[in-house]
Amino acid sequence: MKRSTTLRLVIVSTAPLVVSGCAEPSGQALVYQDVASCAKDGVVSESVCLHQYNKAWTEHLRAAPRYDTESLCELDFTAGCQRVSSGEYIPTMQGFMLQAQGSASRGSSFAVIPLYLGSGGFFRTGTYDRVSNGYKQGKVAVNNKVLSKPSKPSLKSTTMSRSGFGGRSAARGSWGG
Repeated sequence: MKRSTTLRLVIVSTAPLVVSGCAEPSGQALVYQDVASCAKDGVVSESVCLHQYNKAWTEHLRAAPRYDTESLCELDFTAGCQRVSSGEYIPTMQGFMLQAQGSASRGSSFAVIPLYLGSGGFFRTGTYDRVSNGYKQGKVAVNNKVLSKPSKPSLKSTTMSRSGFGGRSAARGSWGG
C-alpha cells in the first residue's frame, strides 16, 4: 500500500471522532418525574411543582405526538402509550422539565415541557429530542436545542405511520373498487 493511501485512510477513519466531539451547547433546566420528586428537591415549592406539573399535563394532552396504532407509538416511546378520545395513541407522560424564564430576583416564571421515556432510557420531548445524557432528575444540563424549540402540536399520526407522506391517502384511494 502506498504511503499516501495509508495517510488518507487514517484521516478518513478519524473524521467521525472529530465530528462526534462537536456537541451542542447545553443550558440548565429542572427535570422531574412527578410532583413529589420536584417538591423533595427543594428548588421550588410544592405548590409551584404542582402548578407546573398541571401545565405540563395540559401541554401533554394538547401537543403529544399521535400515532395510529399502539405498536407504532411504542416503537418510539418505551414506557407505554395510551389511547385518547380521537382513537389515536399518545405516549404516557413520564416527567416534566422546567426552564426558568426571567431573573430569580423578579420571581422567575417557567416554560414547562412534558417528557416521555424513549429508547435507551432517556427522557425525550414530544419531538423526540433527547433531553440529557440519562434519566436524571433535578438540575440537569440540557441541550440548548431542546430549550429553544417551541412546542407545537405534532402531526405524527400521518408522518409516523411508517408509510411516509401520503401513506394514508394512498391507502384510502385503494379501498373498494
